[in-house]
Amino acid sequence: MSNFLRALRAVLWSFIGLGGRRADADRRTEQVGVLPLMGVALAVVLLLIAGLLALAHFAAGT
Repeated sequence: MSNFLRALRAVLWSFIGLGGRRADADRRTEQVGVLPLMGVALAVVLLLIAGLLALAHFAAGT
């Protein structure tokens, strides 16, 4: 599995709170590294915000 997919998987699992045991989370962080995790997390948050803004814009009908 590529480094990007590992980081994405770790970030998504941490967002929904189903990360499993602490040892598993530590192992995933060590495999990927902190900086790639932070970058992927930032991108996911920005996509989430953009999606919510688009949904609000669509729901408002403007």
